[in-house]
Amino acid sequence: MKQKTSKKAGSDEFTKEISSGEISPIYIFRGDQIHLIEKALQELKHGVLGVEDDMNYIVFHGDSASAQEILESASTAPMFTNKKLIVVKNTEKLKAKELTSLEPYFESPSPLSCVVLIFSDGKAPKIKKRKLPTFDFSLEKGNTVSAVREEARRLGCNITARAAQTLISLVGEDLKEIHNELEKLSLYRIEGKEIDIEDIEKHTRKAQFGDVFALINAISKRNKKEAHRVLLDLEEQGEEPLSVLSRITWRFRLIWKAKELTDKDAPKAKILKELKMSPGAFYYLSQDLNKYSYDDITRIIGLFSECDKKLKSSYVPRKYQLTKLVAELFSK
Repeated sequence: MKQKTSKKAGSDEFTKEISSGEISPIYIFRGDQIHLIEKALQELKHGVLGVEDDMNYIVFHGDSASAQEILESASTAPMFTNKKLIVVKNTEKLKAKELTSLEPYFESPSPLSCVVLIFSDGKAPKIKKRKLPTFDFSLEKGNTVSAVREEARRLGCNITARAAQTLISLVGEDLKEIHNELEKLSLYRIEGKEIDIEDIEKHTRKAQFGDVFALINAISKRNKKEAHRVLLDLEEQGEEPLSVLSRITWRFRLIWKAKELTDKDAPKAKILKELKMSPGAFYYLSQDLNKYSYDDITRIIGLFSECDKKLKSSYVPRKYQLTKLVAELFSK
């Protein structure tokens, strides 16, 4: 996947490094494209552990881990293999004093471990005394359409620019969601034919997309009963909870961005260009701008982040997490 063309190394550069066999004892990953980060972790896992080995693959979360736990794990010898891989997700949530406590380890890392610090907000702090190998897993602003087209080529097909934009308007800019939809579209396409807008309209799950927007509308109208009804419909349709969460998160990020632009009195043409929206789509989005303060959106996106973590790591039934999230959204 094409990354930022600045001096920042991205997904392609990381793949080349791992392929060469040069594996650093410490990596900094930053960026919001989870699909690319997960791909990089799989490549690294294969490079470090060689085979499927969950025993020596340890994952910590920044909002609950301590530097002592991470250091003890990194300094302990692996079991039945030469190395272990330690991943710290959402490192931006690690307390500043905890991150500072890790710095001596960066100066003299254990040769028996590979430690990856993932900053999902894209802002990795400067580490004192030593420059650590850092890779950026985000997309250049305005480059999502070309990224979608390249992802389609990776799957052995082509998609028109207009179809790519249509897919983005439905799914958002999360490459994992885009990848999942492209996989399905690639199965239906006629051999040698580009995926076009008609294919998107015919084969994407229009009913589920409609219900996701119905859920968003119910939330924005503060209609708790309707929100729970729509959520039940999505569950009956077999909609993936992470997919639902991804789309409603994307919508509220758009609301935040639109509020910022309108508060700065940006011309409508610039707003539409920045948001990549049609005038009609922006009309419906604009209905929500005065319903939420920045504090409201900050709280809501925080709830989304916590739900995302629980969906990926909790043993509690996944359907329960979305139901709990909707209840929390209406708690204030």
